[in-house]
Amino acid sequence: MSYVPTVLQSYDPKTDNDLYLPQACLRKWKLDTSTLTVQFGSKTACARVTGMERSGLTLIRPSLAHTLHLPMGVPLLARYYASQQRLVFGPYLGVLVSRYNPQSPAAPFGPFTSFFDEIADVCLRRGGIVCVFRMQDVNWKQQIVHGMVRHNEKWRQTVLPLPQCIYNRLSRKREQSEAMGEWIERCKEFNIPFFNEQFLNKWHVHTALENEPAAAEHLPQTVCYSGLTDLKQMLEQHKTVYAKPANGSMGRGIIRLRRTAGGYQTARLGSATRSFSSISGLHRYLQNRTNGKPYLLQQGLPLIGIQQRPADFRVLVQKNRKGEWAVTSMVARLGQNSIVSNVSRGGVMIGAAQALRVCGPWATGTRPTVATLRSVALKLSRLLEQSLSGRYAEFGVDLGVDIRGRVWLLEVNSKPSKTASAIPEAAREDSSVRRVRPSVLRMLDYAAYLCGFPRTAKRKQTGKKIRRR
Repeated sequence: MSYVPTVLQSYDPKTDNDLYLPQACLRKWKLDTSTLTVQFGSKTACARVTGMERSGLTLIRPSLAHTLHLPMGVPLLARYYASQQRLVFGPYLGVLVSRYNPQSPAAPFGPFTSFFDEIADVCLRRGGIVCVFRMQDVNWKQQIVHGMVRHNEKWRQTVLPLPQCIYNRLSRKREQSEAMGEWIERCKEFNIPFFNEQFLNKWHVHTALENEPAAAEHLPQTVCYSGLTDLKQMLEQHKTVYAKPANGSMGRGIIRLRRTAGGYQTARLGSATRSFSSISGLHRYLQNRTNGKPYLLQQGLPLIGIQQRPADFRVLVQKNRKGEWAVTSMVARLGQNSIVSNVSRGGVMIGAAQALRVCGPWATGTRPTVATLRSVALKLSRLLEQSLSGRYAEFGVDLGVDIRGRVWLLEVNSKPSKTASAIPEAAREDSSVRRVRPSVLRMLDYAAYLCGFPRTAKRKQTGKKIRRR
C-alpha cells in the first residue's frame, strides 16, 4: 500500500524546508528531495520537502500547516501520488447533520452522540479525522468548514478544509429544503463524493424496482392511493391491505385494512378497531386520516410470526472497503402487536436463524435460509442503486417471509437509525469498554476507499474495543 501512518508536528523554521518526512517514506516512494504539492481536503500548497531520520512523525512549517488547516498531533495517513508529485494527508471524512449543540461538548448530537463518538474514535485509532458539520458551517468561497471535531473525548468547533468525502445524515425535513439541490451541485463542483444522498420514498423504491424482473418477484402489489377506485380494487383482490405513508418511518401512520363479511375493518397503533359497512365510508375515513399526505396501498402478506406477532428481517447492506455491496448484519424483529414489528413500536430483536426456527406457521416444507435472505438483500440493493440517481453506501433492507417460504421486500431505508435503541441488547453494554458497531467499521472502510486510502484485509476489525471514560 502506498500510504504510511504519521503524526504532524510543527517546528521552528530555521531552514527553507517546509516539510520533513521520515527517510523510510522517501525510500518507499522513491522520492528525492524536491518541491511537491501537499494536499489536505480541498486545500493544496507547494512545499519544499526533505528527509529526516525520525520515523512516525512529519515536521511541518507552521505557515504551511495554517494554509492547509492541518491539525497537529493527530494520527493521519500520508499517500504519495508519483505521477502528480502530490502528497495527500487523510482520510478526512465529513458528516453532514441538521443540527448540533456546541455548548454541550460531551453530547452535542443528542441521542446520536455515541454513534459519532464511535466514528471519530475508530478513525483516530486507524489514522484519519472526522468533522461533523451543518450546511451553514460551510464557506464554499473560502473552501473551509467550521465544524465539530472530537479531541480528548470532547467535541470542539474547529476550522478545516472541505472534506475528501461527505456522509449525509441530514433529517428528512432539512434534506427537502431548497438549499439542498444547490448544496449537492457544489459538492460535485469540488469533486467531493457525497453518499447516502437522500431519504428514499417508498413509492420511488417500488417504481425503481418493479420493472426489474429479478426484483419484481419480491415486491408486494402496491399502488399510489389517489382515490376510491384504488381502494376498491385493492380490497377486491386482497382481504388485507396496508395503507402506508410514502415518506413514513418507524411504523408511524400505518393503517391495516381488512375486508370482512359485514364490510371493512381498520386497525392502527394506539386506537381501537373501527368498522365500516361500505367502501365509501372507509374511503372517507382514510382521507381524513391521511390528511392530504401521499399514501400507498400495499398487499397484506401472510407473514410468519409468533402468536399474531409479525416477524420481519432487517438486513443492513453497506459498501465495503472495495466499494462493493456486502451484508454487515441481520436481525429479526418480532412485533409487539399484529400491525408493525418496529422496535420503536415495542418490537424486540432476535437472531435471524432463531426466528426462522421458531416462527410460523409454515404452509409448505419450503423455508428460506439466512443465506437466502442475505442473497435477496444484496440483489435488491444492487438493483436499487442501478435505478436511482445519486450515490448510496448503506441500505436497511426490510424483508418478510410468508408462510409458503416466499421472501418479500417490505421497505428500504437509506438512513438506518443510529441511536442506541437500534442496537441489539447484547451490544449495548453499560460499561467503559464497548464493542464498536460493525456498521461503523464498514462505513469507515468505504469512506477511506473514497478518500483514496483503501484498507487492506490484514486483520479482522469487527469486535475491536475502544476505551470509554
